[in-house]
Amino acid sequence: MAALRTLLLLGLLLTARGQRAAQRRRPPSPQSALEKVVAQEPLSLHQLSGKWFLVGMASRCRYLAEHSHQLEATTVTVTVLDGQSLAISTFRKLDRMCWEIRQHYLPALAPGHFLLNGHRKSSKVDVVVGEADPSFIILYYQKGHSISVKLYGFCDSADEFHILDETKL
Repeated sequence: MAALRTLLLLGLLLTARGQRAAQRRRPPSPQSALEKVVAQEPLSLHQLSGKWFLVGMASRCRYLAEHSHQLEATTVTVTVLDGQSLAISTFRKLDRMCWEIRQHYLPALAPGHFLLNGHRKSSKVDVVVGEADPSFIILYYQKGHSISVKLYGFCDSADEFHILDETKL
């Protein structure tokens, strides 16, 4: 009989302890800043296809804030692969050498949202198409807590590049 009382008391104590632990759980993580960015709707991925030129960027990343004045000319070629994902080929000059960076943007849950997977889990980048027009696109990138915004301009050739033309301002 004493063993039964002991088991009952032990069971009640464990149940009460589990309820207190459940009350101490962390609150849900705050919404990511990139989740607040509204992707352009309706977005046609074929509208993004072609060769784009980096016009400007903004970031709170310390390195980019200190070295953004040293950014070299960058071109990005976007190809729609399967109607959902994008193949990105970036050409940029760095240290007097031309580099090509190839990336694959996978579709995320929402339209206009993409995921760029890295080699490690911590190196994933969320990408959102904030605004798109036949002559420019604005892309938001988030890696961890760091967010960058890039403005790209479109033209058939570098001679026709006029996104910052005073007549359009």
